[in-house]
Amino acid sequence: MRPADLLATLKLVWQASSRHSLMYAATSLGGSALPAAHLYVGKLLLDEVAHATQGQATYPALLSLLAIQVGLTVLGSLLSTVQTAAQQLLGDSLQHSVSRRLLDKASGMSVESFENAETYDKLQQAYREVGSRPLGVATQLVGLAGAAVTLVSVGVLMARLGFWVLPLVLLASLPNVYVSNRFGIENYRMLRRQTHDARVQNYLGSLLTSDTLVKEVRLFGFEGHLLGRWREYYLGFRRQLDAMVRQRALWGFAASLTSALLIGLASALILRRAVDGQLSVGDFSVFILGIAQVQGTVSGFLNGLSGIYQNLLYMRNLFAFLELPDRDLDAGEEWHGSIDTIEFQNVGFRYPLTDRDVLRGVSFTVRRGQALALVGENGAGKTTIVKLLTRLFEPTSGRILFNGMDAGRFSPRSVQKEMSIIFQDYGQYQMSARENVAIAEVSRMEDAPGVDRAVEQAGAAYVATLPQGLETPLGRLFQGGRQLSGGQWQRLALARLYFRDASVLVFDEPTAALDARAEFETIEALRAQAQERLTVLISHRFSTVRLADQIIVLEGGVVTESGSHAELLQRSGKYAALYQLQASGYAGGQNPLLGQKDA
Repeated sequence: MRPADLLATLKLVWQASSRHSLMYAATSLGGSALPAAHLYVGKLLLDEVAHATQGQATYPALLSLLAIQVGLTVLGSLLSTVQTAAQQLLGDSLQHSVSRRLLDKASGMSVESFENAETYDKLQQAYREVGSRPLGVATQLVGLAGAAVTLVSVGVLMARLGFWVLPLVLLASLPNVYVSNRFGIENYRMLRRQTHDARVQNYLGSLLTSDTLVKEVRLFGFEGHLLGRWREYYLGFRRQLDAMVRQRALWGFAASLTSALLIGLASALILRRAVDGQLSVGDFSVFILGIAQVQGTVSGFLNGLSGIYQNLLYMRNLFAFLELPDRDLDAGEEWHGSIDTIEFQNVGFRYPLTDRDVLRGVSFTVRRGQALALVGENGAGKTTIVKLLTRLFEPTSGRILFNGMDAGRFSPRSVQKEMSIIFQDYGQYQMSARENVAIAEVSRMEDAPGVDRAVEQAGAAYVATLPQGLETPLGRLFQGGRQLSGGQWQRLALARLYFRDASVLVFDEPTAALDARAEFETIEALRAQAQERLTVLISHRFSTVRLADQIIVLEGGVVTESGSHAELLQRSGKYAALYQLQASGYAGGQNPLLGQKDA
């Protein structure tokens, strides 16, 4: 446990709501003094009742003590009510505050951080505990102070009963606390070990319950395989749980037995003094009720210490995530005007903590009014070039120039405002059709004519047939949502690209989900756009690629060929081979998919 983490956690709580923090602490400490007051007034009341049986007490005296006892009960109820309300409001404020910090942090992290499994695990661990751990540390710390108040005040009353009584009762509280703390820490360690496997198991479960994957799962019939793997992970978790539960049960029984023997010894000493006439009926009630009070308070005190320790272990997950390096997207000079040229000069890229270059020595230049196409097999580095070009990644070697100036001089966010893109794994946002388009430029969310133009450019006229037109909620996540086909979603993604008035357009497989007619219409729209802007294309379809002014062929992160469609065909290299392979499927030649002549 790091003291710095404790201070940081308390700072989080205080900043979330100082008013409710103070209210919770005050009512908790005030209520902690009430158990001793109840015990003492109860002792006096029992002694008065004993005297009354002998004719030595008056009714008004009994009523006065009873009134005090009732008053203490009412006060306790009032303090508890205010304490509970303060805790609930503080918990809500704290959850919002910490969630906001996590989301702000995630928003400022680089894209490559999200592609790192270790970083993503830290994010999931931090987000999972956001609702309970910070509040747990604060309430347990206040609980420790309250337990100390209760223990001292009740201990003073019990100390009057005999020198050894209080130490024996205190010792009787320790065994169960030890067992609880030991296995609480072991449970934390077990959960940490299971983090990765639990993610895999959850993913397997999501495959079995996904509305988009159910067709493929049913068709190929691998439900049993997925369920079998899901159950293997469960059985692995269960074996660890079984072992821990058995050990905890044995240790728990031994702890309870030890506590019972110590309480029995303390009771024998009290009975000895009672026989000798050294204790009143009220004193004996203090002992009987005090045993439960002291044991509960000691247990709460030590469990509170353990709970703070355990919660701070989880808080370390949160702080470890918040301490990850940020990428300030606004750092650097602000870019102004359009991007007219993009030049890569011997650009290389390697993911952090890896020893393999994804790109090596990539060089090319593309100008406004030109279209650049990136061609290559999967994993060749095409999408990495796009991520570098759009400043999502920073090169590990070489330079990228915009209008002849080093791109690293300028803030990524200001440069990205001049770029619009459709990724191969484009977003399908569970929002209205209008929001799916206008979200590309949130400052123009109310630009209805702009949305209409973008929809028209993307050929997404089908939105007019939706129940509420552009206001129709999309997807199945929320009630009333309308699900679209893959091609329809892609049309909206294209409209999102066109909605932003950018000087650089990037198309990553822009026709992958479109039918033949839609593909033709999209290509024609791309031709028109390429005349005005700087365009970058990634596609496996040569009907799309051939419109580019310059085509770059990538193999293993290296540029192996470069030129126009006609020039590359004349060289009879890799590009020509790929083109002929795809063209044979349309020209009555050998069909590479069917393995036979086309009719």
